Amino acid sequence: MLILFSILILIALIIAIRCIKIVPQASAYVVQRLGAYKTTWETGVHFKVPFIETVAKVVSLKEQVVDFEPQPVITKD
Repeated sequence: MLILFSILILIALIIAIRCIKIVPQASAYVVQRLGAYKTTWETGVHFKVPFIETVAKVVSLKEQVVDFEPQPVITKD
């Protein structure tokens, strides 16, 4: 009986740990509830409902550098 309770407590602990999500800086998490958009989580600690809410996408908010080809410029001095 003690083994059964130990296993149940271990499973409950694993589920509880998986409910806590920490969103790092410069990123955002898109959260879905039952497959439909619910909200967007920004930096910080968040709690999700197990088996109902999922993190659908992790979006990077970092600046992206884009190289443009040189363009000819005509100036009148």
